[in-house]
Amino acid sequence: MLAETIESRFIFKKEISNLSVIDDGEGHRLAFTVSDSGNNVIFTKDIEGIDVAIEHCADGTKVFHMEKDSKGLPAMHEFKPDGTELIYLFDGEKRLEKMVEMKINGDKVTTWFSSKGETITQEQRQQGGILFRMQSFDREALVWLHADGSIDAHGSELLINHLTNVFAKFLDGAM
Repeated sequence: MLAETIESRFIFKKEISNLSVIDDGEGHRLAFTVSDSGNNVIFTKDIEGIDVAIEHCADGTKVFHMEKDSKGLPAMHEFKPDGTELIYLFDGEKRLEKMVEMKINGDKVTTWFSSKGETITQEQRQQGGILFRMQSFDREALVWLHADGSIDAHGSELLINHLTNVFAKFLDGAM
C-alpha cells in the first residue's frame, strides 16, 4: 500500500497537462503547472539534460522528481521543513524499489520493497541499536541488535532466518 501511494506521487509516472511554458533565447525551457493536490510544479533540465520536476508543497516540503538518477533510473528526493530527507528509488518500470529516510537526529531508515509485496526495513538509530524488520502478507519478524551487542528476535521463524541471512554482516553470527 505504501509503495503504491509513493508511486502515484511520482510526476514522471503521470500524464502531465495544463503546462505553461517559457523559452529563453538560448534554448532553455521552463514549464509550470499545478498538481492535482494543488502544489506548484516547475519542470526543467539538470546540467546533464535530464528532466527534473520541482514540486513546492504548501507545508514547505520540496520534492525533486528526476526522470533518471546517476544510475539511469527514476528517483524522487523529498526535503521536509523539519530537515528530514526522503529518497525514493524506482526501477525501470517506475515501481518503488527502495526508500531511505534520513532524520534530523541522525537516525536512518531504509526500506526495500519486493514485487511480491514484502518489505524489509533496516532502522539505524543513534541510540538503541539497529532494528531489522520484515513484513510479509500474513507474517512479520523483528530482529533488534542492541547497542551492547545483544540481540532480541520476535515473530515468524522463517522471516527471522531470512533477516539474519540478509543482514549477516551486522549480526556477525550472533544468532
